[in-house]
Amino acid sequence: MSSDNIITLYDVPSDLNGKAWSPNTWKARYALNYKGVPYKTVWLEYPEIEPTMCSIGAAPTRKKLDGSPLYTLPVIVDPSRTVPSGGPTVVSESFHIAEYLDETYPTTSTGTLFPPGTKALQQLFYDYFSKNVMTPTVPMATPEMFKHLNEGSRPYWRLNREPMLGGKLEDICPKGSQKWNGLWDELEKAFSTLAALLDKNGKDGNTLVMGTHLTFSDFVIAAFLERHFLLFPEEWQRVRTWNGGRWERLRDQCAKWRSVH
Repeated sequence: MSSDNIITLYDVPSDLNGKAWSPNTWKARYALNYKGVPYKTVWLEYPEIEPTMCSIGAAPTRKKLDGSPLYTLPVIVDPSRTVPSGGPTVVSESFHIAEYLDETYPTTSTGTLFPPGTKALQQLFYDYFSKNVMTPTVPMATPEMFKHLNEGSRPYWRLNREPMLGGKLEDICPKGSQKWNGLWDELEKAFSTLAALLDKNGKDGNTLVMGTHLTFSDFVIAAFLERHFLLFPEEWQRVRTWNGGRWERLRDQCAKWRSVH
């Protein structure tokens, strides 16, 4: 298949191995790899996102504080599926991308990201994980990510993240501080709560959210773990032991779909 006729995934680069780092775009990347749909990555620095998304007709994902539209990644463009106007299909936001891939490419060899009757539950899980696991880690992850962004993104990141966090990135959550240690303790508790919930599927060593079938929800967790594996190699030695090594096993189960194209 010509590279001009395959899906484009838009992502933000870093100096980390493989460039990919964002848990949000990792969710879409895992979904694309799992479905086996050919794609290529176009890397955008943060200031390039809004003008590029506007130019391709991507939908904003939410609003800024001033009420104007906010454009975020991931976004995919599928030139093999045209819309009534004749242009390619453009999909914003990782959950919507996973839905699109399942609906548009249902017969791939690996199966479905949303087995019948699970989409609503997976949406609830997605929201639960975002609120209770991802969001509380923002103060620790945001300053750390700043160190790994390219120079083209750093001023934008500082300008937009410091007002949100209420201070200079270097002062928000210094490594080894009481806040830093407290956030890691809270993250461990959040994963223990999650493990207890998933144990209702049976305590047979299975790490998957839906029990025996790999689904998009597992990639939601794996995407978060991938960011922490990349950003916090020292602390990962602690994470990998949590809940009897459950989360490292899940990351290992998803490893075959972790490639960057």
